[in-house]
Amino acid sequence: AFESTWAAACQNDVSHSVKISLSHGKTFLISPIEFEGPCKCDNITFEILGSIVAQPKSAWQNTNKGAWLKFQGVDHLSIVGNDLGLVDGQGDSWWNLAMLFANCNNLEIMGLRHVNSQKFHVSISNSSNATLSKLHMIAPSNSPNTDGIDIGSSTNITIQNCTMETGDDCIAIKGGTSNVQISEIACGPGHGISIGSLGEDGKHDQVEAININNCTFNGTQNGVRIKTWQGGSGFARNINFSNIIFTMSDNPVIIDQFYCPHKICSNETSAVKVSDVRYSGLTGTSSESKHPAISFRCSETVPCNNIVVDGVDIKSSDQTKSPYSVCLNAHGIARNATSPPLDCLKI
Repeated sequence: AFESTWAAACQNDVSHSVKISLSHGKTFLISPIEFEGPCKCDNITFEILGSIVAQPKSAWQNTNKGAWLKFQGVDHLSIVGNDLGLVDGQGDSWWNLAMLFANCNNLEIMGLRHVNSQKFHVSISNSSNATLSKLHMIAPSNSPNTDGIDIGSSTNITIQNCTMETGDDCIAIKGGTSNVQISEIACGPGHGISIGSLGEDGKHDQVEAININNCTFNGTQNGVRIKTWQGGSGFARNINFSNIIFTMSDNPVIIDQFYCPHKICSNETSAVKVSDVRYSGLTGTSSESKHPAISFRCSETVPCNNIVVDGVDIKSSDQTKSPYSVCLNAHGIARNATSPPLDCLKI
């Protein structure tokens, strides 16, 4: 039914605007499905006022689909829930990607609740001019790879006014992405907001012009993080973190050019270059003294350059202990009474 409804709406060349509406109070059990464009209408709205629930894992057998709900090549698409719509991925037993938007330009996703995603809640790739707002995402803190929002190879993306409780990154910004504005995000539990990972398997990745502002991190494993693998190339630059509040975050501020989630990774001399990163107005508490509150671990051959830390004040949640900083091959300046001190930064 969904395939035929979508086909009729997408190929409607009479109306400028077309709406597909799922009624309030009703539950729709949906198997893996692809909504393909391009569409003939000028814009299309998918209104989810009820609940859409994924079929159990058995419904995916004998298919090669990597996402539950995939939108491919659909421009001027709006997915709206008016704070009523529920997207339930039923993912607690197997985990796969919930909603994928590929090659979708002028995209809006607003007012939805996402629970039990099979993997990433929302993934956007090869797209431009997207706005995501008023999304509430919940997954168990021990669920693998359940990123809230995953952005890759996309530009001009705005993410705002969202709450995210996940088992992985609240937001992850991958290679090929630029001009991203992130604000008013409440993250926790989860792994924070990450740039990366970049440069895996020798890949050339580029990320630039990322602004993350007015966000909170509560009980997260990480806060704001840039993570790159050894052996890659490219750059992560012009990245700004401002007006951030941490509450008992394990690792509030991280640049890690030695990212290695496995037990063993090879030592390489090439690296994704990290530069022009600014931190301003970051405050709050780190959860424990065994982790540095600020950690800049950069490559010897491709060091981090032009890091600016301005007015950062991070304390330990244990008042009997003092937070500390760690730097390796990190160049920049700290000013306006940064705490913990960053004497390790090289000029």
